[in-house]
Amino acid sequence: MIAVALVAGSLSCAFALLLVPPVIRSCHRWRLLDQPGPLKIHSRPVPRLGGVALVLATTVSVFLAEPRAAIHHWPFFVALSLIWIAGTIDDVCSLSIIFRLAAQITAGVLLWRAGWQVPTAGSSVLSLIATCLLVISLVNCLNFLDGSDGVAAGVAGIISAAYAVISASRADAFNAALACATAGACLGFLAHNHAPAKIFLGDSGSTALGLIIAFFSLNFWRFGAPGLPRTMFPILVAILPLLDGILAIIRRLLRGDSPLFGDRSHIYDGMLARGWTPRRVALVCYAITAAFVAIAFGGLRSESPQFWLAAALGVVLLFALATKLGSLPLWKDTRRQHMKSKTGEMRDDVAGAR
Repeated sequence: MIAVALVAGSLSCAFALLLVPPVIRSCHRWRLLDQPGPLKIHSRPVPRLGGVALVLATTVSVFLAEPRAAIHHWPFFVALSLIWIAGTIDDVCSLSIIFRLAAQITAGVLLWRAGWQVPTAGSSVLSLIATCLLVISLVNCLNFLDGSDGVAAGVAGIISAAYAVISASRADAFNAALACATAGACLGFLAHNHAPAKIFLGDSGSTALGLIIAFFSLNFWRFGAPGLPRTMFPILVAILPLLDGILAIIRRLLRGDSPLFGDRSHIYDGMLARGWTPRRVALVCYAITAAFVAIAFGGLRSESPQFWLAAALGVVLLFALATKLGSLPLWKDTRRQHMKSKTGEMRDDVAGAR
């Protein structure tokens, strides 16, 4: 099983490396480019359909490595297709938030009906609501995180690698193959996405990665052993995009804006504003994610007080860092930034504002 998963990862990395260049050429030919603007950090048009190469590489590799298991898990691939198609349409010609949310809710319902559910002690309706909220949260939080070269793809790759290890230890062949394929596709994509990026994930890529990570979370809870530290594993490994997304919503509500009203106050934006290079920003985000992965694995080994101390300290430090970087500024600062932002063109962040 481990060998098959490694084959899936290797194939996916190779496919991503091969598919990205023709996608870049096609984007230039058809003018499917992310233009510079008030919410952009790039100064030149950049192709924005990286998700096409990434999702194709991941999906094809899994079907080649585990064809029977892939067919058996068809609800996941239908859900992934919904998110990916909605993201691709939005990258090409813009799609209403209503339709994007409808696709995300439908994906959550599909996974819930197939047995991948958020564990709750209440009714099935509560579980359905919680599952849809998890899918919506991770899909959009990964999209929010895709605002600096290499950050979202690298963070998603590290999270996927963590689930690959877990799946291999549980003899979960399909999940191990999917996790390795996702990590491999992210690695291959990063060869073209590190600063200066030749291509962006776009909504087609960032939202698809969010759906895949949501599936990993639900699958972990579905087959995981009981215990609060184990239940927290999916939250801890994805804490960077989740916290960044939560702070973005709070920040925008404080400004009196829609939670989906784009801005440049994400955690990575604060780092860039301090003169850090995009490559350094990406490496710091990778290090933060890897640190929380290590803490989460510690919780799987034991439920000791040291785990709770490390988890609590890690979250507090990340929150403090985010606040210091301006992700949750003081009220008067939010009002001042809000008035300045009104002079620029603002884009819906769920649509991939960079």
